[in-house]
Amino acid sequence: MREVATDGFPTDYLLARVRGRRAALASEWQGLRSRGLLPGASDEGIWEALLQELEWLHGQMNPGLRVCFEPVFVLFEIKTVVLCLRNKEALRSDEIDRLLQHSLLADRLQAALRQETDVRTAVASISAEFVTMPGGARVLESVYVDGGLKGVETCLMHSHLEHAAAERLHPAIHGFFVSLIDLRNVIALYKHLRWGVDDAGAFIPGGTIEPTRLQQASANKESAYLDALVRRIAGRAAPPLAASEGALETVLLASMARQLRTTGGGSDGVGLILDYVWRIYVHARNRALLLHAGSLGASALERELIA
Repeated sequence: MREVATDGFPTDYLLARVRGRRAALASEWQGLRSRGLLPGASDEGIWEALLQELEWLHGQMNPGLRVCFEPVFVLFEIKTVVLCLRNKEALRSDEIDRLLQHSLLADRLQAALRQETDVRTAVASISAEFVTMPGGARVLESVYVDGGLKGVETCLMHSHLEHAAAERLHPAIHGFFVSLIDLRNVIALYKHLRWGVDDAGAFIPGGTIEPTRLQQASANKESAYLDALVRRIAGRAAPPLAASEGALETVLLASMARQLRTTGGGSDGVGLILDYVWRIYVHARNRALLLHAGSLGASALERELIA
């Protein structure tokens, strides 16, 4: 993460501002639902708006809160890295500058994303900064050669989630990462069952579900076990395997949103801030859905949006 010179503000002051911005976010979403996105909307622009809000939040925090939330900020910056690499692949340097304008990535990482002439070299340069990944640059470069940028994103995300779950974090933030690992593992099991694949490496340690049990369910084609997991996490049945992966992801992400709203009232404010960070992400994801699936009928769109 890049260094910030300011000391931020007292937590009580920040919480008051977060509550106000949370209300404004809800109002903005209502307006988007009625009028739609403005012309010229793009994935980069949507993510830029998310980064701008996270940059504001980071700047308002006192140093203790910044340290507390650093794993959360890094989680979202992985997407920034991948979007920059995609734009480098497409030779769109202006979009890279746009994304990094509000990024919290360290200066040396931003320099690598801007200056390296090709994607493979940029991947090797940025991987050296992700010290939690065994094998460093060689592993991530190999992942890029074999699986492209999708493989790079998966590798970075899995490494960060596993590392965060093993760290001694604030209880609310640790619980957030455990829930996120469970979510991604359930989606991985869904993919295995739907498409008939069996990749043991797709399951991330650190959640409440043992990867060995998930591997067993994948190998034995246990659809009933998947349904039981979704009921436990989200309180409802899993969508049919014939449904889209997005339908299951929506169910699980909405469940996380409800959980964070419920647990966001701790006395130190961490839960409330974490809830707001997730609302920012959900807002960005819903905006992206409007961008790419706005032509769907109203009922179909409602099934994909996160409440």
